[in-house]
Amino acid sequence: MRSFATTGLHRHSIRLLAIMLAALAPMPLSVDAQAQAVGAIHGQVRDSAGTPVMNVEVRVASTGAVARTDTTGSFHFVNVPTGKRELNLRRLGYEPASVNADVARDRIVAVTVVLELMAVELPGVVVAELARQRNLLRDFYDRSEKGFGHFITREQIEKRNPANLSDMMRQIPGARLIPNRMGGTATLRFSRAVMGPGRDCPPQYWVDGVKTWALNIDDILPQDVEGVEVYSGPSALPSQFNTRDGTTICGVVLIWTRIPGKS
Repeated sequence: MRSFATTGLHRHSIRLLAIMLAALAPMPLSVDAQAQAVGAIHGQVRDSAGTPVMNVEVRVASTGAVARTDTTGSFHFVNVPTGKRELNLRRLGYEPASVNADVARDRIVAVTVVLELMAVELPGVVVAELARQRNLLRDFYDRSEKGFGHFITREQIEKRNPANLSDMMRQIPGARLIPNRMGGTATLRFSRAVMGPGRDCPPQYWVDGVKTWALNIDDILPQDVEGVEVYSGPSALPSQFNTRDGTTICGVVLIWTRIPGKS
């Protein structure tokens, strides 16, 4: 019968193999690493007749990120935390809608949403909204003539024909474009927004006079934009956009979309 003494070398080999396997095993993700797991959402919004619906507000319920559909009814979100995300959609004249999207790490999930027209038409409200947008655009061109801040007009956008709106930011002094790892888009930051390691200070975005949270410059398509005004800080910022609950010290970007039907 074999004695236990003769198996000492065998036990030593097993122990060494176990140590080697433990070293090769994947380390569990830290909380910070897991928090960085993100994906993207690409969506299409149509009405019951299959026609694309533009200017629909789409909000990610859990993060507050907001986007608007373009002329093709498309919207995009990047850097969305993984998991099931609820999207809330609304537009004047349509019934509000919600849809869930299962976001996977480094993947783009596609969703299609059909909006139903509301039973009650509100032509007076529609007219008032168009009048409001015309007034906002008039204010934009008035400010551009005064020369405070930096302005990008529809004429400049059409002349350059950029793939992304961030391409127009390259002519703005102090603007920094950080490429996103998922696609050819970029994140906009200004020089004064560098606040040390681990700290990020995004600019405050407004779309058609409405403050928008968690928006990125390339969430808006260039062909949907009538004008952009950029302020690197609060000093020259018009008072109506200088609010206490924003990050105006890190820059402000005002985006004005085109009026539907305007050539």
